[in-house]
Amino acid sequence: MKKGVAVTCFTLALAMAGSVCAQEKSSAPDRKKGSYSKFKNRSSSQPGADALLDQAEQLKDTQPAEALNKVEEALGISVAEGDAFNEGKGYLLIGEINDAIQEWKLALQNYLKAYEKLTDEYSNTPEFGKVLQGAGNANLKLGQYAEALRFLQEAVSREFGNDYEAECWLVISEVHYQMGNYAEAQKALENITPSRRKVASSFDVRAQNQRVKIDTRASGTLQSPDIYGNSLNTLRSNKKVDQAEQQSLQETKEEISDILREQAQYEEEISLRNQSIEYNLESNNLSEVTKDRVEIGKSLAAKGENEAALKQLEQAAQLARDIDDPKEQANAYLALAEQYEKNGRANQALTAYRKYSKAIGASEKRSESKAQEKSTLITKQEEIDDLTEYVSTGRQEASLEEAVVYRQELIIYGLLLIIGIIAVTSYFIYKNAQASKVANQLLALKSLRGQMNPHFIFNALNSVNQFIAQQDERTANRFLSEFSQLMRLVLENSQQDFISLNKEQELLSLYLKLEHYRFRDKFDYEITTDPSVNVDSIEVPPMLIQPYIENAVWHGLRYKETKGKLALTFSRDTDNLVVEITDDGIGRKKSGELKTENQKRHNSTGLRNIQERIAIINKVYRSNCRVVVTDFSEGVGTRVLLYLPIGKVA
Repeated sequence: MKKGVAVTCFTLALAMAGSVCAQEKSSAPDRKKGSYSKFKNRSSSQPGADALLDQAEQLKDTQPAEALNKVEEALGISVAEGDAFNEGKGYLLIGEINDAIQEWKLALQNYLKAYEKLTDEYSNTPEFGKVLQGAGNANLKLGQYAEALRFLQEAVSREFGNDYEAECWLVISEVHYQMGNYAEAQKALENITPSRRKVASSFDVRAQNQRVKIDTRASGTLQSPDIYGNSLNTLRSNKKVDQAEQQSLQETKEEISDILREQAQYEEEISLRNQSIEYNLESNNLSEVTKDRVEIGKSLAAKGENEAALKQLEQAAQLARDIDDPKEQANAYLALAEQYEKNGRANQALTAYRKYSKAIGASEKRSESKAQEKSTLITKQEEIDDLTEYVSTGRQEASLEEAVVYRQELIIYGLLLIIGIIAVTSYFIYKNAQASKVANQLLALKSLRGQMNPHFIFNALNSVNQFIAQQDERTANRFLSEFSQLMRLVLENSQQDFISLNKEQELLSLYLKLEHYRFRDKFDYEITTDPSVNVDSIEVPPMLIQPYIENAVWHGLRYKETKGKLALTFSRDTDNLVVEITDDGIGRKKSGELKTENQKRHNSTGLRNIQERIAIINKVYRSNCRVVVTDFSEGVGTRVLLYLPIGKVA
């Protein structure tokens, strides 16, 4: 709500004050106090905080949104009744739900709230033990190793049982492992003595896997080549294998495989992954089977067994299609396309690249859907925070009002307090609206950035198609080799909001090289960078410059009768990175006259996409990115200037 609205409310309150002061009680309800009363005066037939939290515990894995609804109501009751234990338990559940959606920062915030509520009177409860373990894990995921060790060391210093202590020591070992302190990681495992270890064989498998990871990385060689097979046999004997065991199994397999591949022991690696395939087929984990077949294909190719490699990669792609896993489809098709290319099968490589492009699009759509679900859960948590603040404030105000409710002279202060509540409420509404707006803008920016990939990939594939149509197989193969490198750069960079200028220059240089293959009789190009530009420290939005270069080549230089030139220059002024793209092509006016209606629509859509990206970047990051396009005075050639602020966005 705007400031003027609050002022208006203040004026109305003063006008009403005279009449209200004549009454024994204020008739205007207080929203915060109303929230407090709602939870404080519940009927005995309604479920209490304990029952609601038990229901949320059962729903958190399968229906997290419904679980949050239960937690919201339970927290309202707990805050209204001053029940610190159930309030802490509620925050613990929210932290666990955030763990499940991999929102580690939010998870840590809620674990810290739970820690604050439970640490004084309830530090010996199992719930407090879960809080310590959850905070340690969340800090580990965030790379905050010192904080992770602080919580986990506190956890093992308390008496929460042998199983709990063994689990904490295993996580402590992982913290040291990720820090590269392999001796400390090994020492942590040694603390899991027979007198305080889990009896479950599944835990033994995880501890064993952790030990082989440490030994392998510490020595640089594979110390126990049969450890993976032993782990598989142990898990086969278990009736139920949980997610933690599966993750430990896969991590160990990848660690061993990395060492074998580094030592060029391809047969041993293939044997290891075949064991994994056999086990995952038994457990119906077909996504992991797809990954293993792709890696086997790569190892076979490294051995020179190209036909066997192609067979594995084709099986991987088929399996990924059968289980409708677009992410694994993309990985399989990319590896398959590269293998076809190495074997000189240009047409099949082109087909695989097209399928890869389609799978990338499907994977991004699925990722957007998951992001929307995650956004809904995060919004619900913001509502819970607002509610608990309202109830807490209402509870405090109710205690004060019981002593002064019949004092007429204090009514005016009550009205002024209402105005304060309106102002605070308006602030939070505005804050939440702004947060939602920024979230939507970031989703839109990701969507626009994702649209660049299929657009760019199909343009490049058209160039390959022309070489093949001209029966220029050597050029097509060479182009495909360069193209695969470019695709890898594009896909790596498209997952990030900003990349270093050095990476962007590498991508642009490779792109211009590919375009020069096709139009080498049409133009030459030059890339220059001013010495004052630090290409490693300056960051730019990925794929923002490339469309303007593409326009210069395809709509300016391509139609020129004589050989032209394209110049790409990076410099800086006081606060901006200045990217200048100049060409001596036919100019925008003549190019527009030559275009078909379809080309005009295509070009307009591409430029509008870039303009929308720049507009969103300026809004979200409060920057001043801008583009200036001018024609040379002779009417031939075009200059594009991009100004990207240094230290703000760029």
